[in-house]
Amino acid sequence: MSKLREQLLAVATSYAADRGRSLLRFLGDGNDGAVWESDQQTAIKSLERRDSYLRERDAYLRLQDLGIVDVQGFAVPCLIDFDDTKQIVEMTVVFPPCILDFAKAYVDSPPDFSEEVLRDWQEGTAELFDSDWEQVECLLNELRGLGISYFDAKPGNIRLLA
Repeated sequence: MSKLREQLLAVATSYAADRGRSLLRFLGDGNDGAVWESDQQTAIKSLERRDSYLRERDAYLRLQDLGIVDVQGFAVPCLIDFDDTKQIVEMTVVFPPCILDFAKAYVDSPPDFSEEVLRDWQEGTAELFDSDWEQVECLLNELRGLGISYFDAKPGNIRLLA
């Protein structure tokens, strides 16, 4: 286990213990953090960087405020709790079709990317999803309509039915 994952695990374990929970199993990790399933069947995500944590937290707060549990038929994890000091977001566990990982999402203020960067991102993302791109594009457009600009669209985060 990497040193970073050990640190994230220690923080997630502390958060869980503070709430009378324990971690059962590792669910996955990425550039922004790592996720474990708790004994309460929730996902506890420990994030490394403050900016990623705030984006993730704010996206889930927006979805919670709007009562959103799915977007275009994709299940969205519901916020259970969060800890600003420990940079933890706890959410429900969801199954495909679903959208995960809002650490690269921007609420109400999309990043100032050039037209060229946005075009390249869209073309690259369309290639990743191939024939499913239209469905994914509808999902991303609906999120934008909710004030969430989502920039981590990849098959690991936007999971379609097999």
